[in-house]
Amino acid sequence: MTITKQIEMARKMLNAGNGGAYARLMSGSIRAAMSDRAAKAFRAAIVEDGAERFFSKLDTNCPIAA
Repeated sequence: MTITKQIEMARKMLNAGNGGAYARLMSGSIRAAMSDRAAKAFRAAIVEDGAERFFSKLDTNCPIAA
C-alpha cells in the first residue's frame, strides 16, 4: 500500500471521529516505514491534520498512540 493510501485510510478514521484508530494506524505506519522519507511523510500528515494530541513521543521512530 502506498504512503498516500495509508494516510487516506487513517484520515477516514479521523473524519469519522475515531482519533484512536487514526493514531494506531499512523503510529504503526511510522514504525513500519522503510525509509526516513516515508516516516517524515506520515509525521507531516499528522501535523497537517492537527492530530498531534493523539500521540506521545511523536518525534521518535516509535510514536505511541495515546
